Parts: sequence; C-alpha cells; structure tokens
Amino acid sequence: MLRYKTWFFLLVLILRGDSASQLRAEVRIEAMPQPLTVVAEGYRVRVDGDGCLSSLQVRDQEFLAANVSVSRGTYFFYLGPLRLNKVEQPSADSITASGDLTKIQYSFADDGMMWKVSNHSNVDVIFFTVFAGNMDGLRGGQGEIVSSPITADVSSLTCYWGDVRLQVDGFTKIWGPWQGPHQVGQVDLKPGESKEIKIRFGKATSEEHRELVKLITLPPDSPLTILSPRSYQVFQRRTIDEGEVLVSGRCGVNVDEFEIRVTGDSKHGPLPDQWISVPTVSAIREFNVRLPIPAGGWYSLDVRAKNDGKVVAEQRVDRFGVGEVFVGAGQSNSTNCGEFKTRQKTGMVSSFGGQHWQIADDPQPGVADSSQGGSFWPAFGDAMYQIYKVPIGVATTGYGGTSVNQWQSDGDLFKWLMTRVHQLGPEGFRALLWHQGESDVQMASDEYYGKLRNVIVASRAKAGWEFPWFVAKASYHNPDKLRFDSVRDAQQRLWNDAVALAGPDTDTLTGDHRDLDGKGIHFSPKGLKAHGEMWAERVGAYLDEVLSKGQ
Repeated sequence: MLRYKTWFFLLVLILRGDSASQLRAEVRIEAMPQPLTVVAEGYRVRVDGDGCLSSLQVRDQEFLAANVSVSRGTYFFYLGPLRLNKVEQPSADSITASGDLTKIQYSFADDGMMWKVSNHSNVDVIFFTVFAGNMDGLRGGQGEIVSSPITADVSSLTCYWGDVRLQVDGFTKIWGPWQGPHQVGQVDLKPGESKEIKIRFGKATSEEHRELVKLITLPPDSPLTILSPRSYQVFQRRTIDEGEVLVSGRCGVNVDEFEIRVTGDSKHGPLPDQWISVPTVSAIREFNVRLPIPAGGWYSLDVRAKNDGKVVAEQRVDRFGVGEVFVGAGQSNSTNCGEFKTRQKTGMVSSFGGQHWQIADDPQPGVADSSQGGSFWPAFGDAMYQIYKVPIGVATTGYGGTSVNQWQSDGDLFKWLMTRVHQLGPEGFRALLWHQGESDVQMASDEYYGKLRNVIVASRAKAGWEFPWFVAKASYHNPDKLRFDSVRDAQQRLWNDAVALAGPDTDTLTGDHRDLDGKGIHFSPKGLKAHGEMWAERVGAYLDEVLSKGQ
C-alpha cells in the first residue's frame, strides 16, 4: 500500500468545522490490483479498472451514480462508454487512465480534485458525469437551488446533500432528468481537445441551508413521493418482449423498507399481482431500482413504505408502459400547424414535452415554435399501436418555417432537439423522424444534402450513440408547386448513402389532404391522418426487421 501525506486545509475545515491551521488530513492511494481507492479524511474516491471514477463519497454520502443504464459514474462516450484500460499512478497525488481515444488525469489537491480530460482521437467525444438521484438540492451556475435536475448551458453545478456542498466547474452544459431523477454534467471534446474539471467540497451556508429545508420538507399528507415512473411515461423496450423501467422515490418519514407492486396487462397477459421488496437506503429514506418488465401497458405502480413492519406511507402511479418511443423534428408539418387539432383514439399514445408526459392529443407539447394546431402524431401513434400492441411515446421538437440552416449544430434549435434526446437517454427511443425541406426548395441539392447530413452526424456524436434517423421527402408548396427536385434529390441521396432511413413521400398528399380547401401547405384532418399512417408504414417496415433479429 502506497501512502502519502498532503495538506487538505480547506477540505478538513469544511468537513470538520475546525481551524485549518490545526488540522492535517492523511490521504492514501491503495495500489494494485485495481480498483484504486483514494482515501482522505472526509471523502473517498474509487477509480475502477476501466479508468472510470465510479464512486465519490463525501462524509459517507455517494454523489455519483455508476450503475444506472450505461453510466459508469464518470466516463467518456463514443458509440458507447469507453474503457481506459491503462490505469497508472504517475505521482503521489494523481492517477491517470488512457485508452485508444481518450485520457483522463485525476489529481488530488488540498482544496479538492481536478480532472483533466483529453480527446486524442479524430472524432468528437463526450465526457459524462452522472450524479446520484437523491440529492437534497441542485444549483446550476448562479441560479436558484431546486430539487429536480436542471437543463442549462452553464459550466458550474453545485450539489447539496445534508450539510455537504459539492461544486463542479468545467462542464459544457448540464441536463436532466435522465433515467428518472439523475442530473448529468456533460463536457464536449473536439478532436485533440483537453479540458479541466474542478471539484470543490464545502459546507452549505446558513442561507443555502434555509433554502434546502424548504425543498426537502414534504407536506404531511403526502410523505411518499414517486420520482419514476411518471404517469403516461413510455420506456423504450430493449427486445420484442421486454424493457427496463426505473422505479425510484423518497419518503419524508422514517422508513426501513420499501415494497412495490406493478400490475396491468402485458403483450402476453396480466402481470403477477405480487409485492416485492426493493433495496432501501434507510438513512436518506430513498429507493432506486431498475426492473425488467414485459412490453405492454398501461401499468400501475404501487409503493408502500414500512417501518418496523408497519406501513407508514403509500403512493400510486397509473398509466405507464414499455413500448416504442420516437423523437420528431423539422418544420411546420412536424409540429402543430395542421388546420385542426386531432386526438389519438386508442388511449395508448403519449407525448413527452421535456417536463412531463401526457396523453398525445393535439397540440403536442415540447415543440420549439409553441404552435397550437393539429399534427400527424396522434394518427401515427394509433397506427403503430394497432400493429404492435404496446404503448407509443412521442417527443416533438420542431419549429415551423425553418431552414436546415437553422438546425445546424451551433444553433438553438439543435440544442432544443438534443435536450430531448439527452433526456430520453442512450437507447431511450427507437428513432428520430425528420420532416423538413419546404423552406429550402431554392437551395442547391448538394448544399441541402451536406447541411442535413451535418445535422444528423452531429446529433449522433453529441448523443454518443448511433440512433436511426428517418428523413421524409418534403418539398410541397401548393397545387401549382407540388414538388421541387433539388430538395427531393438530396433527401433521396441521404437514403441511398445510408445516412438516413427512408421516410414517407408526403409530397404525394395533395388536394383535400391539404388545408385551405387544398390550397395550403399544411395538412387538413384527412391529410394529418394519412400523414401519420404513411410514417407508421415506413417505420413499421424497419421495426419489423429489427424485432425479427431480436434487437
């Protein structure tokens, strides 16, 4: 075992509340075999054999979530989490981990830690930090302390747990919630780029403590809160028969056990009506578990909290399921610009607007243009449900009248789209459906092809996984201008080059499929229904192939 001593004046002052001039913290790095463990007075860090920092405990409170979906706590991501198999200790106060694409150096100083993350590849790479889902409070930048995860383009995140204050500086942005209650910090790294992330430990001030008390005090009539799942939430199935559902929550009274029960009808029949005990963190009165659940729904979740064998609180969430989820983007015919609002008819289609899920009647939530008319999404969802008999979830992000220029990776619309992609998470949806082109009919075909290809490639790089894109053929303006080959040829070329999958040719929807008695560019109710069914036909052909392979 290798030992070394260093002065941790600020850390000890924070964690003990004593005079820094009188205290000295002893730190040790436990050597091979891996994992490596860094131990200091008041905090403890673990670096696993894949180079990921999978645990950061301050006063026995765990601040990272290393085993949620693909999360490793802290990790690089390019087409999946990257392993850094070469883990070394170059000095008494640092650990390095490197792989084919990336490298990280963890350094330990007297006032906290510093992580230097480096991308020595020729592709864009993301570095993620996934935080525990049971924080008392979060502050993004200089904003207010809140109880739920934050989405903002800020570099600083402060986490509060009890009287511990952990501040991280150096993110590109922060976002959430991901996989239920988790806050994520993201660092974007271009080829050859290095960045520093600084971590500082502290103690909540009196003012911060007062804000936190207000946040964590639950009303006496509802001591049990279910954080996940949410009503009408759809979890993307991983196989034809099954998906994972995140079940988490907290209780405002003393509890030593949580029991849950999931009931409802799956594709193959009713779920067993039985209670199961789930792992409980009694000290903070929380639970967090991922359950394999058959495809189907709607389901109901019952949770009961127990103390000394007695039920002290109960709560229920209705209508969530495991099925197929899709993201939408583009211009007006991807949003709520239809002549009249439409409604889903099966009762099995829901929409995610970024904050909550709801039944997918128009107008769809979450669109960037705040449009309030009709859309093809209810008809699409109904058609998909009729085929696959599982709940269908949609998340729409489009903006009417926009050019592909406005969707480039340095623009606000791209950020809007990627926020929804990140919220759903890796493999959290089946595919993205793109309907746009009407605003770019004067653009050269090669230019449109290149710019839309840039959007597709950038979205996958930022997301960190190769999610499918469907691109529709869309150029229709009015009965005198039915189609424009410049845009259509570019869209066809994206299909031919396997950059995107083939969406429907909606230029064929003419006459009474369009609004304003067939003279408009948007769809009538008849057109919206046909539009949704055309999308379901295209997506269904792809999905049948995927499911037949057991994917």
